[in-house]
Amino acid sequence: MTIDPRIGLYFCLISAIGSALVLCGAEFTTLFGSVETARILAGLAIFNVIVNAVNGVLHMIPSKANAANEFPLGPKA
Repeated sequence: MTIDPRIGLYFCLISAIGSALVLCGAEFTTLFGSVETARILAGLAIFNVIVNAVNGVLHMIPSKANAANEFPLGPKA
């Protein structure tokens, strides 16, 4: 079984967005209050752990040997 390298890229982007939202925790307190902020940050932390775990598992699956030639963001021949 092989996977497209773009799938890992998408998971990394989703994880980066989740991490950025966690970093905005101080602003959440101003917007939602301390109790709701704690709930939001707990949910974001769980979400981030799940996304990173799935991304780690996907990175254990090898890609095709010639995937660099087929990957549109990679080097061109």
